[in-house]
Amino acid sequence: MKMTICKLKKSHKKGEFDCGKKPLNDYLAKIAKQDVEKDVAVCYVFEGENDMVMGYFTLSSGSVPKEQIPEKEAKKLPRYSDIPFAVIGRLAVDIKHQGKKFGDYLIVEAFTEILKVAEVLGIAGVFVDPIDDSAIEFYKKYGFAKLNSSDRMFISIATVRELMAE
Repeated sequence: MKMTICKLKKSHKKGEFDCGKKPLNDYLAKIAKQDVEKDVAVCYVFEGENDMVMGYFTLSSGSVPKEQIPEKEAKKLPRYSDIPFAVIGRLAVDIKHQGKKFGDYLIVEAFTEILKVAEVLGIAGVFVDPIDDSAIEFYKKYGFAKLNSSDRMFISIATVRELMAE
């Protein structure tokens, strides 16, 4: 079975993707292409046979006000008001492929791409906006922690480097 990660293509069968969460399905089917064309996100697809979408994740850039970062981590950062971060906007696996560790594979791929960018652009870490409690638990196992004032979660780039070195 052919499985590769590539950037979103016109030929991908986006409308057939179903991860069990309507907002994630709708994003891929209706919005991802526009975000890519407008340079606000890059959508990576875990592609199976015949352009089937087995999973996907999006990456973009952003910043977080320093006061939202827990004090333990904030102490390690410079005194800027906003701290630059990479954003994993969405990450989802089709229902037919859940339970096979493909989510773990996708986050490792996302971290790999983020570390490439971190070689040429300042990135203090990665943040995510988990869609529900199961997503929160998924990100926690990688060391993501909640920001002070929201459900948004983050992990430092140093921790990502450590994880990827293991």
